[in-house]
Amino acid sequence: MEKYLDIRTKQVEDERNKPRVVNEYSIKNCIDLLKTMEITLEEEVKAFRVFKIPENREIFVSAGPETALMWLRAEME
Repeated sequence: MEKYLDIRTKQVEDERNKPRVVNEYSIKNCIDLLKTMEITLEEEVKAFRVFKIPENREIFVSAGPETALMWLRAEME
């Protein structure tokens, strides 16, 4: 039993020490980028629904700022 606990303890420590992968297409990153744009509060709230879809987040982050905003507004219609 002691051997098992040692193994499990090592696994937990290894998991904690693993570098975290930052998802550049996360909802948080999209919202942070959105806050740099001139949009209304209503548009911001509507954008949250668009950002639920992973492909939409990738398009939004990958496009230039003006294009991203135009695309986002079209998606929110």
